[in-house]
Amino acid sequence: MPAKAHHRPFHRYWNLGDPPRASFEKSPPTYSVWDEKGPKGQKLSEVRNNKHIARRGGWKRICFIAFLVIALIVGLAVGLTLGLRKKPSPPPVWPQSPDNASSSSNTTGPFPAGSYTLTTFLDTVRTDCSSQAQDWSCFPYHTYAESASQATANFTWVITKLGDGFSVSSANNPWSINFGETPMTLVDEGTDDERYQFNTSLNKITVPSIGVNCFFNDTNLEGTLYTKKAPTYLSSGLANGTAVNPSDVESSDDFGPWPYAVDIRQTISGDQNVPECFRIQANRKGDRITDGITPQPADSVCSCEYKNFA
Repeated sequence: MPAKAHHRPFHRYWNLGDPPRASFEKSPPTYSVWDEKGPKGQKLSEVRNNKHIARRGGWKRICFIAFLVIALIVGLAVGLTLGLRKKPSPPPVWPQSPDNASSSSNTTGPFPAGSYTLTTFLDTVRTDCSSQAQDWSCFPYHTYAESASQATANFTWVITKLGDGFSVSSANNPWSINFGETPMTLVDEGTDDERYQFNTSLNKITVPSIGVNCFFNDTNLEGTLYTKKAPTYLSSGLANGTAVNPSDVESSDDFGPWPYAVDIRQTISGDQNVPECFRIQANRKGDRITDGITPQPADSVCSCEYKNFA
C-alpha cells in the first residue's frame, strides 16, 4: 500500500468526512423575542400589537402603572416601619397656677392637684379633754416655743380632682396623721386669703407609757391650705417673718413642696369615753384602764396645731 501523502488535508489524513461548509457571505437569520410562542401557541408579537393594549396607551402605560403600584407598596412599608418606631406623644399639660408651675414634682391635674410635702412646726398643744395630761400627745412632742429645731412635722398629702372641686388624702406614714380621701371647699376665692379647707374624723392613738395605748376616737382633723399666702417657716426655724422660697422647703422626689401657708389642727372634746386606755399584751388590747381617768366636760378640749407661718 502506497504511503499516505503528507500534504493531504488534516481531515483527509484521518479518513474523516468533509467538515460542514459555512458561508460567511450571508448573515445568520434574525432572532427576536417577539417570535417566541406563548403557552397557547400565540406569538408575543401578537400581544405587543394587541389593539386593546394599543388603545390603552401601550406598554409605556402598563409599565407606568406597574411602577406606581410598586412605589405605593414600598411607601406603605416604609410608613408602617416609621410609625411603629415613633415615640408616643407626651401627655397633655394641665394648666397650673403660675406661682406653682414648678413647685410640685408630681402634679396630676390643674392646680392644686398633685402630691405635696407640707413642712410645718408644732405650734400649740392642749390636753384639757383628759384628766391625765400625759394621755394626749402630739408628734414630734416639742412645740416651737420649747425647741425650734425639734418642732418640725412633715405631712405628705395627695390632692386630686374631684368633680368641679378637689379632694385630699394622706400618704401612708406611721409618724404622721393618716386619713382617707376627703373633699375640700374653696373659701374667699379671689382674695389674698383664698384657701381650701376640709374636715374629717379619725381615731387617734397615743402611747402615754410602755404597754399602754389610749384611743381618742372620732378626733376631728381640720386642714387649711392657702393658695396665695406665703409660708415663713423652714425646718431650721422661722425665717424672721419673711416669705420662704418654695425651693428651700423640704420635699422628696415624689412629693414636691406645698408653696403656700398651711394650718393643720387635731381636736377632740371631753366625753364619757375620752380617752379609752388599755393595757397592750402581745399587740392586742388587754384590760381597760380606768384608775385615775375621770371624764371631762364637753368644753374641755385636747388639740394639736401645726402651721408654717408666724
